[in-house]
Amino acid sequence: MTFRKFLSLLLGTVLVLGAAGIGLVYSYGRAHTLEAREAVVESDVSTVGTPFGGSIQSVAVRAGDTVAAGQEILRVQSATLQQALSTARFSPEGVGYHIEGEDVMVFTATAEGTVGRADLAVGSFVPANTEIATVEVAGTSRITARVPMTAADFARLPLGAPMTVVLPDSTEVTAEVYDVQFDDSTGDTVAVVRARSEDLAAAGTFTNGAPVEAEIRLDDAEGFGSWAARQLTELVTPDGATI
Repeated sequence: MTFRKFLSLLLGTVLVLGAAGIGLVYSYGRAHTLEAREAVVESDVSTVGTPFGGSIQSVAVRAGDTVAAGQEILRVQSATLQQALSTARFSPEGVGYHIEGEDVMVFTATAEGTVGRADLAVGSFVPANTEIATVEVAGTSRITARVPMTAADFARLPLGAPMTVVLPDSTEVTAEVYDVQFDDSTGDTVAVVRARSEDLAAAGTFTNGAPVEAEIRLDDAEGFGSWAARQLTELVTPDGATI
């Protein structure tokens, strides 16, 4: 064998082994991760609603504003409120509101967060028991993902498993799984997986329900080396043969 042929054979062998290695790495990743069918950013929402019909007197915030607990959201002027106060059927102060004068109800944020909705115009009328604003509570952001999952997959998904999330602005963060619930209402086995991360707050403010991409890493008890060796053994060993 000439040196040139030996070099060609060596180069070919290296290329084949490299391609096989890349294939094994790709297959390993596919075998140890689950991609979400759909995933969104969620947070707890504090709803501001008026128990009395009336007109919007003023709006102190806009959607996207950050508010502190106790900060004013808006005011509603209501003749019905005045009647309720005169008969002592309504407390002049409570969680998320206080009364000014005889007919103005001042609504405030019950927790720190981001205003999700406050779009009513000054002067507009709102009926009783109407939602008039929302605040997405700070520190409660989470990822909720719907993930196709078998029983074997579930057995390899411990609480605290890492979830890689790509946010709407293409920022990538890592979250930890803290809750898994199965939903078989669609006919296939789908798990609703929730994960949280401190990096979500640092990444910015996203609309509640904003879609994201999510991928879960399953537990790997045998490690890549053992898995790769087993895969190679299965490739080179004929069916039914033993080594």
